[in-house]
Amino acid sequence: MKITRPVALLLGALMAAPLMFTGCRKYPDGPTISLLSREERVSNNWTAASIFRNNIDETTQWEVYDISFTKSGQFTWTIKPDGAPGLTLNGTWELATVDEQIRLEYTDPSANETRLLFMDLLKLQEEEMWVGFISEGDEYDLKLFP
Repeated sequence: MKITRPVALLLGALMAAPLMFTGCRKYPDGPTISLLSREERVSNNWTAASIFRNNIDETTQWEVYDISFTKSGQFTWTIKPDGAPGLTLNGTWELATVDEQIRLEYTDPSANETRLLFMDLLKLQEEEMWVGFISEGDEYDLKLFP
């Protein structure tokens, strides 16, 4: 059987389609298609289910590790180490770096100076968000759930 040029092109396109669609995913483990915008998926009250610092699991060392992002661009980040005083940071957030990061701007209460922190979005779904960031030389990876 002889394959005509249009049939060969169609077969080639069908074979290449999976490669094209895997490249469209914004986050390696995120959804391929979502009806919610990225801002709507970030806007939530999140609690850390796992906290890794420098690739060491430190989840059990925290009593509270919550981050709330509002649709209006405000955030509240509350952390309380196990058996130690807690800290709450308030500021603004926005998506940055072609929606691959969350840019946080807040006032450091100990130095009374404005700080910026960029969180890399590793996974972003309505019910799950994974972020990574570097703070004071330490690398953090968080798995957050509402």
